[in-house]
Amino acid sequence: MSNAKLAAFVAALIVAVGSNASAQSSQLAVKSPPGLTRARLVAWCKDHPNARADCRQVRADTREIRADRKEVRADAREVRADRKEVRADRKELRKDIKAGDKKEVKADKKEIKSDRKEVKADKKEIKSDRKDLREDRKDRRSDVRDARKVARK
Repeated sequence: MSNAKLAAFVAALIVAVGSNASAQSSQLAVKSPPGLTRARLVAWCKDHPNARADCRQVRADTREIRADRKEVRADAREVRADRKEVRADRKELRKDIKAGDKKEVKADKKEIKSDRKEVKADKKEIKSDRKDLREDRKDRRSDVRDARKVARK
């Protein structure tokens, strides 16, 4: 009886160890091959979605860069629209001056001033967005370098 219990215990232990090992092997993180250039590492990360350790930061930084690029483009469009508005207001101001309408001239000058402020604020926003974009690119580069260093070891 004790031999049967011992055999059952050993069999259960072997089965448990085998199933645990297969579970661990399925969760192993995929490592990037050593010696990849930055561009090839990014391409490799795109092809290997399970490569968590090497590519998670690279992907996150890429998403941030894409979002920052969108912001910069949107802000540039706003600046162009505001400049167009300022030009239209100046044109209207010249017409009002020729017509001699002092109230309209005063209102147009006020409008031009507020539009210029908008342009200035939008330019400032573009500058900060470009700065964020540069920082995100630097972060991505450093993450890629770190991934390459880990891959070499």
